[in-house]
Amino acid sequence: MKSAQTAWFDANLMAILLAINPRGLKGVTVKSQFGPVRDAWLGYLKQLTTSCGMQMLKAPANISAEQLLGALDIEASLQGGSLIMSKGLLERVEGNALLLPMVERMDLQAIALISQALDDKNTVHAAAPFGVIALDESDSAEEAISPRLLDRLAFELYLDQFSLADIRESLEVHSKDVDEAKKLLPSVKCSNEYLEVMTKAGLSLGVSSLRANQFALETAKTLAALRGLSEVGQDEVLDASRLVYTPSKRMNINPEMDQPDQDSDEKRDDQNQDSQPEDSQNDEQSNDQQNQEQPSNDELEDIIVEAVKASIPPQLLRQSKQNVRAGKSAAHVSGKSGAVQKNFFSGRPLTSRKGRPNDGRRLDILKSIRAAIPWQRLRGMSLDADQRSGARARIDFRAEDLHIKQYLRRRGTVTIFLVDASGSSATQRLAEAKGALEELLAQCYIRRDEVAMVSMRGAKAEIVLPPTRSLVRAKRNLATLPGGGGTPLAAGFRAANEMAISLERKGLTPIIVIMSDGKANVNLYGVGGRESAHSDALIAAKELRIKNHRLLFVDTSPKPEILAQELSSAMAAQYFPLPFTSSGKKISQAAIHLANS
Repeated sequence: MKSAQTAWFDANLMAILLAINPRGLKGVTVKSQFGPVRDAWLGYLKQLTTSCGMQMLKAPANISAEQLLGALDIEASLQGGSLIMSKGLLERVEGNALLLPMVERMDLQAIALISQALDDKNTVHAAAPFGVIALDESDSAEEAISPRLLDRLAFELYLDQFSLADIRESLEVHSKDVDEAKKLLPSVKCSNEYLEVMTKAGLSLGVSSLRANQFALETAKTLAALRGLSEVGQDEVLDASRLVYTPSKRMNINPEMDQPDQDSDEKRDDQNQDSQPEDSQNDEQSNDQQNQEQPSNDELEDIIVEAVKASIPPQLLRQSKQNVRAGKSAAHVSGKSGAVQKNFFSGRPLTSRKGRPNDGRRLDILKSIRAAIPWQRLRGMSLDADQRSGARARIDFRAEDLHIKQYLRRRGTVTIFLVDASGSSATQRLAEAKGALEELLAQCYIRRDEVAMVSMRGAKAEIVLPPTRSLVRAKRNLATLPGGGGTPLAAGFRAANEMAISLERKGLTPIIVIMSDGKANVNLYGVGGRESAHSDALIAAKELRIKNHRLLFVDTSPKPEILAQELSSAMAAQYFPLPFTSSGKKISQAAIHLANS
């Protein structure tokens, strides 16, 4: 593993290469939290780009498509009496650098437009290319940067591995060196042998992206131009592969492959000891001759692979060995079920607010006129007599006068009842569980929520009631729900999870209410066996937790069951035992609290 100082020099080198060749390299993804280390690197890059005549334009994290492409300038159009279009950010950024903070939270449409602009404006025939600096502050795989944009940027930089002591020294590069490298870059050549070596090394590392191989070639040429060379050499090939073939561009990251093979090292040592000649002088002469010779292409490929492995940050390897981070508790999921939410498209009308009518938002003309009228006399004082006479015929609008309409709307909620109708539940508490379910159905009907029902019985889970608002239909299905057979908890958890994911895609908020004793005896393949069935149920429960669904686990055993508590804990659900005859109202109160939490 390389030292922190060497890694910091590589970070400086990436900034230098981007300043020289923004057209071919396109940009860098900076994986780092906000702090002095990131500010130091951004300051170093800004110093380089400024010396090259480039500016760094910062885009807001919630940038819209109209801001990127340009839209109607309402203020200028009202004042001029004709349609005037404003310049979009993608047009103003040509020849400069685009800084994208919190890129993991950007809208997918904005990411698609930026990616398309990178493909169109950074071609050979484009007049003014631009570079992208994407700041990724995500701390989990769920908030990672879009692969669409990540694949179009040459470098990926991890700055959280550095401390303030590691960044005291930086590479010194003058603007003259950058200008000379820019002039030399178009004439730099790379042999087909070296290109083949980099491509094979990338395949050995699991790199399947054609863009990554192209970035490696562009990096090697840029390094050669920076070093004053007219042709790419082995050092440039090695450094380019190490900088470009980052873990995100590798399809399969196996932490074990980055560990040294002790057995192979011992065998090599034994072979070296056995093959050591008696004449030490001849041995030293042969070693000197081998050091002077250049490695072959196959040997260079192995060297590249080992160099890339050594450059992976150690904390990334530790993260790849761990499981996916456990999902948040259901009580902490953003977006309250049935909560009041403001929007700009539909719902009950509310008081208009200041803003521009972008992204489909509607302009409140009357409110805008009322806001502009009191300022007409003051705004007309800055005009001469001729302009005042012409201005009387129209209203002088400003951006602060514009108001947009907003509405009040509640998010729809669907309560999914996952009912254990197996033989163990049928002989124990199925009747009482049905009574508790009727209480829940009544509360859902009062809140105008949709309900769905999934039955676990026999060897599979069955959807006995699709999402509906019909209370009569739900009670009829509940009354005719048969009991008996095995307990396929894993299949039931999977079915409820798939239904909840489908409802979330439609803009609804699912709540899963599980009623079971937790005693699984049928696995995912429909085969009996309590041990394998419980193991599959735990895996399916963890899948529910990863998706951050709102969950209520009602234990229908005669007394609190340990297996049910274990499953409830694995899925991060609110656990509620059903030991009393009056538990129906208590469960309904718990479900209401869960829906409003």
